[in-house]
Amino acid sequence: MKIEKIFEYEINSQLRTKLQHLLVECFTDEYPNDRIYFKQLPHFRFIAIDDKSELVGQVGLDYRVMNLNGKPVRVLGIIDLCVSKMNRLQGIGSLLLSEIDDFCEGKSVDF
Repeated sequence: MKIEKIFEYEINSQLRTKLQHLLVECFTDEYPNDRIYFKQLPHFRFIAIDDKSELVGQVGLDYRVMNLNGKPVRVLGIIDLCVSKMNRLQGIGSLLLSEIDDFCEGKSVDF
């Protein structure tokens, strides 16, 4: 299993198609089938690629500043975390979350 970080503007048409299929599979009828985000376009994603070079999971990440009782708080939000139905219960979702934790280490992320 390989986890890759990819910025939204680097996603080519082939990966876009794979992401669209994964997101629609995981979120069924509620997910729009004309884009690769539900409500918020992520700044970047972590994608999980299996040993056969197939996309099996993804998570979008959105970096923003929010107001918490008058104090600015830097938040890295998780968007549309999902794992393909055929690859669930193998720790892929946990691996993606762990990758986010590692990524945040030493960065300006409050929450």
